[in-house]
Amino acid sequence: MKISVIFLLFLSLRLGAQAAEFESSAAVSTSVGVLHYRMAGSGKPLVLLHGYTGYSHQWQAFLAEFVDDYKVIAIDLPGHGQSSKLGASFIVADAATGVWEVMDHLGVKQIHGVGYSAGGMTLLQMALRQPSRVQAMVLASSAYSVPGAAPRKLFEALPQSYQRDLLRNHGGDMEKIRAMLSANFLADMNIEDLKDLKTPTLLLSGDRDESFPLPVVVETYTALSNARLWIVPGIGHALFWPWGGSEALARQFSPEVLRFFREIE
Repeated sequence: MKISVIFLLFLSLRLGAQAAEFESSAAVSTSVGVLHYRMAGSGKPLVLLHGYTGYSHQWQAFLAEFVDDYKVIAIDLPGHGQSSKLGASFIVADAATGVWEVMDHLGVKQIHGVGYSAGGMTLLQMALRQPSRVQAMVLASSAYSVPGAAPRKLFEALPQSYQRDLLRNHGGDMEKIRAMLSANFLADMNIEDLKDLKTPTLLLSGDRDESFPLPVVVETYTALSNARLWIVPGIGHALFWPWGGSEALARQFSPEVLRFFREIE
């Protein structure tokens, strides 16, 4: 509890010291439902994709470092935030289709991308679908496959802190939250699919990640022909987020992403 309080205070001070807000938000009707997005900054498009049960506003903690060089576009994945409710499944390929349709709506031809967990899988699928449009990508706590399906949980069985996060993330919409918690998660990617992908990629993983264990991250890295691997010891799936991540990594993350993007340009 003490660590979480300190970390939240750190993020609050960080935002206060470098005030950065999303400047606009809108929604687009796509073939996979209505997708909501937030935007800030100017420059080359940088797409930020959150993890499962998250929402786009979580990226605000890192916005200040990105908006000077990039037009940040943070999207609520299907079934999340202010986007349409999920059906029976969350399908990574459908999420990728929807995000590309948002880019087409905005007239965005090429992107840099950062994806966390399910957002990373979505970004990887986007690159497989349209490799010429992804100039570089960062996959944080993510890989081409989830080794084991997460057990479905009832909202009432979750810790109260997680319940509060879900209610905040999804506007208190219990129908949406229950649909998300009960959905099948489908990521139809094969390791062989990655071998011809030349997109510059940085994979960031904690060596204690329980959702994407290090072997599947290394397998993803090995299959990609133009990838770098950044392993953080003693860190789990949360990486740099307040719910169990590292304050030091939260400070380091944005500068390292920007450095990677500069080096490959």
